[in-house]
Amino acid sequence: MHSDPQNLSDLAADQIRKHRTRLGLNREQLAEECARVGAPELTYAAITNIETGRRDKDGKRRREITIDELLTFAYALGVPPLLLMLPLGDMDATPSPARWGGLHPYYAWRWITGEEPPAFLHTDGRIYVDSEKIGGAEGHSRIGVWREVAAPTEVYRELQTAQALLKRASGHHHFTQARHGDDAEQTLTARRAYLDCLQELAKALNSMMQYGLRVPSYSAKWVNDMREFEMLDHPEAVEIFEPKENTD
Repeated sequence: MHSDPQNLSDLAADQIRKHRTRLGLNREQLAEECARVGAPELTYAAITNIETGRRDKDGKRRREITIDELLTFAYALGVPPLLLMLPLGDMDATPSPARWGGLHPYYAWRWITGEEPPAFLHTDGRIYVDSEKIGGAEGHSRIGVWREVAAPTEVYRELQTAQALLKRASGHHHFTQARHGDDAEQTLTARRAYLDCLQELAKALNSMMQYGLRVPSYSAKWVNDMREFEMLDHPEAVEIFEPKENTD
């Protein structure tokens, strides 16, 4: 393992080797697995060059890791892709030569996933949000641009949370309805909770439509209930999910 990774390719190479070894695979076996998942070009020789980080006379890696390769290795090894370049718990600072290099891997992780703004580690040891202008004094504020374009990532997080809560509330309502009947207090309470969760999903969907994002389709019950209670700004934009018929 590189004792002091010089760049993200070095770091990813260390992590690929670490997870390969953890699984008891040699390089030939990893190459075979990469071929099985659709990347036959990641041969034993390619993996050797990537892992060893062979350098030229100037000390630069002869073989950097591409984004395609990073995702392929992550899939082949069963590892979240970001963990190959930002290994949480293994180091305190990222080795990128760019300005954000030096951040703690978890902050860098949250920046990449749109949860934290672009920032840099100052010489005083503190992290500062980067509010400089892109392209010079007349350009756009980096933090301003980030706030604008990162908004959809927050919407998707809200959507995932709303979906999970609604699924649970819908199941509970169905259970209490079957067990206690339509008019029982337990059923009415469960229905109110279901409608509250449905409203949260509708809010997330409305935000997606506001940003021009493609909205997913849902079961007829959820869609019809959102339409009935006029929760959607554009009811026609949310389609009912219809499983494809098996033609085999």
